[in-house]
Amino acid sequence: MEWLESMHRIRALKLELARMDPRRGMPIAPPAGASEAAIDGVERRLGMPLPPSYRELLSRHDGWPQLFAGASLLGVRALARGSYMDVARMVLEHCEGDEARGPGERDGAPVTARGRYGARSALVPFGIDAAAETVFAWDPEARAPDGELEVILWTNDLGLRLSGFAELLDMVKDMLAAELDDRRRRAAAPIEPAALTRGAAASRSRVRAVAVPLTPAPRPLLRSALTG
Repeated sequence: MEWLESMHRIRALKLELARMDPRRGMPIAPPAGASEAAIDGVERRLGMPLPPSYRELLSRHDGWPQLFAGASLLGVRALARGSYMDVARMVLEHCEGDEARGPGERDGAPVTARGRYGARSALVPFGIDAAAETVFAWDPEARAPDGELEVILWTNDLGLRLSGFAELLDMVKDMLAAELDDRRRRAAAPIEPAALTRGAAASRSRVRAVAVPLTPAPRPLLRSALTG
């Protein structure tokens, strides 16, 4: 299962990034899997079969905390109750004028997120963050022969249409890997003597200053969103 390997890789990348920057916190371990009866209940509630990859995910882990941009993958309870259905659909409707790309066309010509497959009100959210700024949703009208559903990703008012759950995980994995490579390059970069002198002077200046904040400035949203 390629998507399962991606999940393992995502967790490993998050652990490595947390070791390099402890302020971001360690990734949260996913819960144990849900029962087959509970997963069947989700399908009855939604009125459609789950994508095989997500059904398998639920059997192994009943959701996944903070996968991407602070958004968690929903477990059977939230899916069956439709806990975030209205909120997620409101977010998607709010972004009505934005664009998303077709599967495999991240750098190609954009298409509307409403796309070829019907209204956004038909989309089924399966991931959301606490601020409702990032949403993952399935398009039930875009089912592949293997049962997988296309995915709409909205984050910070930007949209992408992805071929399915596996591509979503690949995108997250690639972004985490790129961030880790960037951090390693910066950590390995030589520091010029002049920069060290300026840093030491700045440190002495901060010690004498009275109004220096004692807590670090908040990181930009995009940086913190990469790992949740």
